[in-house]
Amino acid sequence: MKLHKVTIRKTSRVIVLAICVLISLPAICSAHFPWINVEDYSPGKGAALNLTIGYGHNYPFAGFLSKDKVDSLVIKGPDSKAPVLQFSSDLEIKSSENITAPGVYVVGASKKPGFYTKTTEGGKQMSKKGLKNVLKCSYSHNFMKAVVNVGDGKDGKGRADMLLGHAMEIVPLKNPADLRTGDSLPVKILYKGKPWDGQLTATYAGFSTEKDTWAQTLKSDKNGMAKISLKNGGY
Repeated sequence: MKLHKVTIRKTSRVIVLAICVLISLPAICSAHFPWINVEDYSPGKGAALNLTIGYGHNYPFAGFLSKDKVDSLVIKGPDSKAPVLQFSSDLEIKSSENITAPGVYVVGASKKPGFYTKTTEGGKQMSKKGLKNVLKCSYSHNFMKAVVNVGDGKDGKGRADMLLGHAMEIVPLKNPADLRTGDSLPVKILYKGKPWDGQLTATYAGFSTEKDTWAQTLKSDKNGMAKISLKNGGY
């Protein structure tokens, strides 16, 4: 099994994290990956959350992940009364109610897992069972999250490092709202709740229009720790 690729969106106010769990074929993770687009990452109290899930390999200008491809939606906030996230259309997601409690909210989603098999006749979204002339086969599962700061931030509660329980999860150890260009964002990578060491890649909007081109390549240590340098403005 190979675990491959982390995609980071970053500014002083925004962080969007996505990770792909991949078995046997790292190339499939380079083909398409998802991320969360939130309409407003620092809304005022009383606003609803509106978001979509981007999908492709040309961040941030790619397609969208449709409702039938999404496995789960979750949101955690400073208290137990965080609203439910639900699809309002095939592509658009909205909170079930306006958010009145200020503080940090972590929004997460996962893409339905599935197989990809490449044969001499082309690629198929299915297992290799029953297929002929198979060249390679993989099974992947994608997870993503975003950090949203509601209200002033100083009068709110909550933490950016709240766990969502994904099989593989990027945990930001600082609130992006507290960071500026030139700072570093420390993260911890967990796989089934345990530290994971491996390669990560990071990018931001405006870095490149070429597919699968990354601003940074780094590696988490045996404790799952890594630091992402926020050298440029952007998201």
